[in-house]
Amino acid sequence: MKKTLLPLLSLLLLAVSCTTEKEIPETSYLFCFFSNNTPEGEQIRYAISDDGFNYRSLNDGKPVVLSDSIALTGSIRDPHLIRGVDGKTFYMVLTDMRSSLGWQSNDGLILMKSTDLIHWDHKAIDFPSRFPDLEGHDRDNLHAVWAPQTIWDPDSQRYMIYYSIGRHDWEYETNDSIRDEETGEKKPFYQPYFKIFYSYANEDFTNITEPKLLFDFGKAAIDGDIVRDEKNDQYVLFFKDEGRSVDNNGFKTRQGVMRATSKNLTGPYEIEWKHLNKPGQFPVEGSSVFQLADGSKWILMYDCYSDGYYQFCESEDLQHFTHVHDTPTEGNFTPRHGSVILITKEERQRLEDAFGY
Repeated sequence: MKKTLLPLLSLLLLAVSCTTEKEIPETSYLFCFFSNNTPEGEQIRYAISDDGFNYRSLNDGKPVVLSDSIALTGSIRDPHLIRGVDGKTFYMVLTDMRSSLGWQSNDGLILMKSTDLIHWDHKAIDFPSRFPDLEGHDRDNLHAVWAPQTIWDPDSQRYMIYYSIGRHDWEYETNDSIRDEETGEKKPFYQPYFKIFYSYANEDFTNITEPKLLFDFGKAAIDGDIVRDEKNDQYVLFFKDEGRSVDNNGFKTRQGVMRATSKNLTGPYEIEWKHLNKPGQFPVEGSSVFQLADGSKWILMYDCYSDGYYQFCESEDLQHFTHVHDTPTEGNFTPRHGSVILITKEERQRLEDAFGY
C-alpha cells in the first residue's frame, strides 16, 4: 500500500507545483494610465499584459505614484512613458491637471525620470511661471496644456516633448449653440483651439525650452502621438480632431484619430484627411501606437470613453488599420488616456514584487 501511495503523492506534488508556478514571458507589455475624472482616478496606475491586448492591473488597481507628491494641481492625466535610448532609463511626461477644478485650470506638465519604473525623480513645469515673457501664455489667456509625450530626436540628440496648447484668444465659433443661463437665449458655442507645440528637455529632464509650433490642424487638435516609420523614412503623427464637429478644409471633424506625416520630426506635417479608428466609432481620445514584441505589427489603441472599453486596431504599414479587439474597462482596470511600452522578464518581476499582480 505504501509503495502505491508514494508515487501518487509525488505526482500530485509535481502537478501542484506546475500549476502554481507562474511563467513570465521574456517580453511583456506595461500599460501606464489614469482612471477617471476624480482626484482619486487622476493618479498613475500600471497594468501588465502578455499579448498587448488584455491587461491586468498591478497594485490591485491602486496608484503606483501619488499625484499630490508630483503635481502642482494634486492630480495628473495622460501619462506617457518611454524607454530611453540608453535602454535602462525611463521617461514619463504627464498633464498636470485636476479636472474637478475645471477644464481650463491646467497650465503645465510634469517631467519624470526613473531607472526602475518604481522610484521617480520629478519636476512640474508651470508655463506662465516658466515663460513669463511668452506672449499669449499668461495665466488669464492660457486655456490648457494637454497630453505631453516624449520622443528622441536623433538630429538634435535630445528628448523632444510635444503637447497641445489652447489659448482663449484662439477660440473659434462653431455651428452649435448653448443657452445662456441668465437670459435663456441661445448663443454661439466657441470651441477652444488647440495647436501642437514642442520643446526640448535638458539633460537632467528637469526643464524645457520655449514652446515652438509643431502642428496646426486648422481647428482643434489634441493627443498627439509620434512614431518613427523606418520603412518609409518618415515620422507619423497621430492626433485627435477635438471638439464640436465643424467643417475643416472640406472635412467634417468627428473626434476621431487622424494621421499626418513628415520627413522631419519637427515638421512640417502633411495631413491625411481621414479617420483611422473603427468606422462609426466616435468619439475616441488618447490614441497611442506601439509595436508588438515580435515586430510584426503596429497597434493603435484609443479610449472609447463613452462606451466603456479600450479599442485596439492593428497595421503592418502604420497607415491601414483594422479592428482587432475591445478590452472592457471594468473592475480595477479602468484605463483612460495612457501609453504602452515593452518590458523585460526581469523588469516585470521587479514590478510584480513591488506592487503585486
